[in-house]
Amino acid sequence: MGGGGDRAAHHRRRGRPAHHARPHQRSHHVTTLDPALLDAAVTLVRELTVDRAGLPEARRRLTPLRERWPGADPAVVRDEEVADGSVSFDVLLREPAGTVSVAYSPTPALPWPLRGAVRHSDHHLARVGTRTLRVGEALTALDFLWYDHEVLARLVDTGLVAEELEQHPVEVDDDELQAAADAYRRAKGLLDAESTARWLADRGLTAEDFADLIAHTVAVARLRARVVGDRLPEWFAAHRSTFDRLLIAWTAEGTPPADRATALAAVADAVRAGRAAGTLRTVAVAAPPELRDATGPVPTTIAGTAVTAVVVDREPAVLDDDTRALVERAMFDEWLAQRRAGTDVEWFWLPRDRTTRVR
Repeated sequence: MGGGGDRAAHHRRRGRPAHHARPHQRSHHVTTLDPALLDAAVTLVRELTVDRAGLPEARRRLTPLRERWPGADPAVVRDEEVADGSVSFDVLLREPAGTVSVAYSPTPALPWPLRGAVRHSDHHLARVGTRTLRVGEALTALDFLWYDHEVLARLVDTGLVAEELEQHPVEVDDDELQAAADAYRRAKGLLDAESTARWLADRGLTAEDFADLIAHTVAVARLRARVVGDRLPEWFAAHRSTFDRLLIAWTAEGTPPADRATALAAVADAVRAGRAAGTLRTVAVAAPPELRDATGPVPTTIAGTAVTAVVVDREPAVLDDDTRALVERAMFDEWLAQRRAGTDVEWFWLPRDRTTRVR
C-alpha cells in the first residue's frame, strides 16, 4: 500500500477496541457495508485531502453519507503529519463486527501506515469512547471550558461534547457567530483589533483558531438546548430548592448566631473591629455543599478562608431568566455525568491509578 494516488486509498478493518489491533492480525469477515457507501467514502476522503479541508468543513461534507447510511454512523478524522505538513482524512464506518476506515494519501504524503510511527503520547492525551482527545485541544479546554468541573472530568466532557457534535452536528448561521464573537470579545475586554491580536498571539492562536472557538461555543450552546429540550419546567420543579437564594453570615473567629438579625449584627460588629467576617448572597447550588441544607452554624470555607457560617435567609427559587440559565447548565451537567459513567476512557499521558475512573 504505497504513498501515492489511488493506491493509497484503502479500506482497513479494526476490531474493538480499535487501538489494540496488531498489524499482523487479519480479519476473515467479509464487510457488510454497502459498496456504494465505500465508493462514496473513498471519493469524499480524496476530495477532503486534496482540498486540505478543515475539520468543520469535513464534517459538513460528511452529512450526505450520514443521512443516506445512518446505520454505518459515518465519522471523519483529520490528521496533519508533523514530518511533512501533509493532511490526511479517514472516514470511519461501523458494522456489527467492527469499524472500517477509509483513507487517502496523495503523493508525496506519508501513507497511513507510516503516520502510525508517531507515538500516541506525542499528540494524544486520552481516548474518550471512540474519539481521541488531543493535548492541544485539552489545554485549550482548560482555558475556555464554561464551568468549574474537576480537571479530568472537564477533559472527558470535552471529548464527549466533541463526539456528540460530530455524530449529531448543529447548524450555526453567520449572524449568530458574529454576535457570539462580539460577546466573547466584550467579556474578555478585547475592544479593538490590536488587543484581540495581542490576546491571540499570547495564546498561540490564529484568527482561524478563534473562529473555530466561537463556532464551538455556539454549537455547545445549541447542544445544551437540545439536551434540555422541553424538560426544563418539570426538572426545575423536582430540584427547586437547589436554586433557592441564600443569605449567609460568616466569621473566621467564633460562631455566628443562628437568628438572622443577631447574626447580621454580630458580623457587622466583627467587621468594624477589623476581624474577618461578612455576608454572602448566592444561589444554593453554588454554595458550599455543607451549607445548602444547613439549619444552624457549620464550619466551611469561603474565599479560601476557614470560617463558621450560617444561612440566615432563604428565598424560594423562581424560574426567572437568571435561574433558567443555571437550570440549563445543571441539566447539561447531569447529562454529561451520565455519559461519563457509561463511557470507556483511556488516558495516554496520566498515571493509571489517578485516572482509572473519572465519573
